[in-house]
Amino acid sequence: MTTNRRLRDLLGELKDGESVSKALQGGKVNLLDVRLWFDGLIPAKEQYSRYLAPRADIVHSPDFESGCVRVLKGQAFRLTRDEMAALGSFLAAAPTQGAQQEENLASASFVEPLRKRRRLEKLQPAYELLSSIPPTSNVVERFFSVARTTFGMQRHSLQPYTLEMLLFLRQNTGYWDARTVKSAK
Repeated sequence: MTTNRRLRDLLGELKDGESVSKALQGGKVNLLDVRLWFDGLIPAKEQYSRYLAPRADIVHSPDFESGCVRVLKGQAFRLTRDEMAALGSFLAAAPTQGAQQEENLASASFVEPLRKRRRLEKLQPAYELLSSIPPTSNVVERFFSVARTTFGMQRHSLQPYTLEMLLFLRQNTGYWDARTVKSAK
C-alpha cells in the first residue's frame, strides 16, 4: 500500500517536471515565465534547486538572468549594479530634451521643475527586447540540426554564400511564401 502511494507521489512529481519541460519548448516563453516555473518546481523537490535556482552553478550569467526577470516583472528600479551592468546593452536611449523645454523650465514657476523631477524619478529605465530573448537554446539547436542536414546533403556543390542564404530562408519561413518569391523575380 505505501509503495503504491510513493509511486503515485513520484509520478505526480514527474508529471510536474514534464509539464515544465514541455512548456519550455513553447514559442511564447520568456525568462520570467521560466523563472516562475522553476521556482514552483523547487519546493516540490528540493534537489531541483541545485540546477534550477536563480544562482545555481549551471546558470551562465546569474546577474543577467535575474536582471531580465526583474525588468520583465516591472521592477527595473530594483536592479542591482551588477544587473544593470549585465543589461546595459539592452538599455533604451532616453528621449532627448529640446532646448525649448529647458527655456520653458527656466521661465516656469518654482513648482514646475519640482513636479518634473518627481515625474522623472517615477520613470523606470526602459530595456528593449528582453521579452524576446529565448530562455532556452532549442531554436539554436534546431538551426544547427537543419544546417548539418542541408550541408550534409549538398556539401560538394554548395558555396558558403548559398548555404547561408538557404539557411536564412529556411529559418525565416514565417516572413515569406511562394508569392513573395514569385514577386521577387
